[in-house]
Amino acid sequence: MKILNYFSSIGQCAKPILRTYTSPAADLLKLPRVDIKEGKLRYLLLSVYIHGETKHARTVVRGWNTDSHDDIYYKNVRAMEKLGLCTKCLGGGKMDNDESARKIKIHGSCKTFGAANHHKTKEILLSSSKYKNFNITVKK
Repeated sequence: MKILNYFSSIGQCAKPILRTYTSPAADLLKLPRVDIKEGKLRYLLLSVYIHGETKHARTVVRGWNTDSHDDIYYKNVRAMEKLGLCTKCLGGGKMDNDESARKIKIHGSCKTFGAANHHKTKEILLSSSKYKNFNITVKK
């Protein structure tokens, strides 16, 4: 009987740890690193993390055909909040994504959030299975 009580107490201690690392952490790991559309678009480089755990952030690229970088940012903030995750913008810019020619040109900056590190953006795009064979150029 004492053994059962012992294992029961271990289970009770493990529940908060499992709860902490299963839902937001799993969502963070499942989060796609790249979500961009085709054509001329604005993009943001975002750091997504579990609240209080900025050391374990995931850097993602998000880009759509929109009039402002703010639209991209606030849409992502709402989506990440639903998953229990926090978002920090690392900067933005513009992209010309020609999927038929397999070319992407990264350039420009964002008035609201400043310029993103375009070389980091290129690195993330090349790590994606969809864009790994694309010719990606960064305009200085």
